[in-house]
Amino acid sequence: MEDLKKLNIEFKHYLGEISSQLTEDLIHLLKGESVTYLNENTKADVKAFYFEYEYDYLNIISWGVDATGRMASNKIFLPAKKNQTTEGNSEWTALIPEKIWTAAAEFQDEYEDDDLDDILEEYDEEKYLLFEQWFFDCWKKASAQTMVKIDAYFSIHDSYFRTDLNTLKIINEDEIAQRQY
Repeated sequence: MEDLKKLNIEFKHYLGEISSQLTEDLIHLLKGESVTYLNENTKADVKAFYFEYEYDYLNIISWGVDATGRMASNKIFLPAKKNQTTEGNSEWTALIPEKIWTAAAEFQDEYEDDDLDDILEEYDEEKYLLFEQWFFDCWKKASAQTMVKIDAYFSIHDSYFRTDLNTLKIINEDEIAQRQY
């Protein structure tokens, strides 16, 4: 268990290293820079942003939607440049560093006591809390620097429930659909 706690400490440190990159990417997104719009949409047509992450690798994608909830921009992968400080496979594309991913997988393969599920659940819960708080902090900084106020939602991939990034409250897809733009 102590090994997994160390992995989360290392993960938190890594997220700190890439905070400025994600914040900068979010600033560009909020300003409408580096966004490819669909179907003759423009920055003015984007009424909300969605941010989703993959469960295992924590890769983040984002896209803008118009007033009807239809995609108004192509998907954007965040952070644009990952500051991988780990050695290993140069083709590793996950947000979570390969070294941390591999160590957690090896722990799972080698641990033999009956409480493995509880230990992994505790590890994952802390990891996701660190990850989500990191994203929220970067969003708050980017929003403050740009002074852009737009609806934005953060969640795991294909979730019915999302976090409203302006209030940090959980909201569901039906509530989002009822919002007036």
